[in-house]
Amino acid sequence: MTYSKDSISTLRKEIKKRLSEKRYSHTLGVEQMAMYLGAIILPDKIDELCIAALLHDVTKELSYDEQIRLLNESGANCSDEDISVKPAIHSISAVPLIKKDFHPYATSDVLSAVANHTLGADNMSIFDEIIFISDYAEAGRTYPACQSVRKFILENINKNNSYEYNIKSLHSASLNAIRNTVDSLVRRDEPIHSKTLIAEKYFNGLIIELSK
Repeated sequence: MTYSKDSISTLRKEIKKRLSEKRYSHTLGVEQMAMYLGAIILPDKIDELCIAALLHDVTKELSYDEQIRLLNESGANCSDEDISVKPAIHSISAVPLIKKDFHPYATSDVLSAVANHTLGADNMSIFDEIIFISDYAEAGRTYPACQSVRKFILENINKNNSYEYNIKSLHSASLNAIRNTVDSLVRRDEPIHSKTLIAEKYFNGLIIELSK
């Protein structure tokens, strides 16, 4: 699906109203990384990638109670595990809000990418993966682990490489990001959502298969 530059610009302005300056800056960084990767890997989906990037953290700064209310009012099917991992709940609470307040942009690709951008998931689409890795490695991320993944992306995903090589590099970046996240959670003795462990297994399997 394509959108006019004006409609994406309007969305960008609306998102700015809902986020702090720091969160909005991050959101623009995710949009830029998604555009970069999209131009190489999914050139026919750049508009939707921009929209998913702009919407991915739309509920990030709402209170936990507000997010639970959104989920309850929408009848969302959430597990106890989903609502117990508070740093990740914004990825699922965003879905009903997008359907309600940003309906013209609520495509299946956008909703799936937003829902999976924090924890990862089994059988993630390339679209999902671009938003996932754009969130992790956008230019504003200063953590050494994020910088390392960003360096890998910029060195290995580019127009001079074959599509197959770029896809394998995208999978490798996603696997590294997930492993970094798991390691960080283990060090801090924080819970690891089962979706993240499943995503780690999924990407590890893809890399093994593509390396044969």
